Amino acid sequence: MINENIDPFILNYRDALEQQRNLNQQNIENERKLAQTQIMSSANDRGMMYSNFPERAKIQYDTQTYLPNTIKTQQTYQTGLQKLRENTINLSNQLRSVNEAIAELNEA
Repeated sequence: MINENIDPFILNYRDALEQQRNLNQQNIENERKLAQTQIMSSANDRGMMYSNFPERAKIQYDTQTYLPNTIKTQQTYQTGLQKLRENTINLSNQLRSVNEAIAELNEA
């Protein structure tokens, strides 16, 4: 059969998608920590450290930047998995056809 080497390729591709998602999410988390540090520093510089300014700014950052980026990262990962599934099904069907053709040729 021709499809012996396909399974490792599919698993490696899926692992690569997951690693990319994890890397993207880690970058988003790092950016969030940096933004929160900057928010607190700015509040401290303005003498507003103990007001509600830092919390409002953190919430604003989370809703306008952090959450949309996190959702986009997850959607990209899910789209990649869906394409992998579709391509795997198509490839499996093609390989089945090729294997059937080879079997017919061998019988002839």
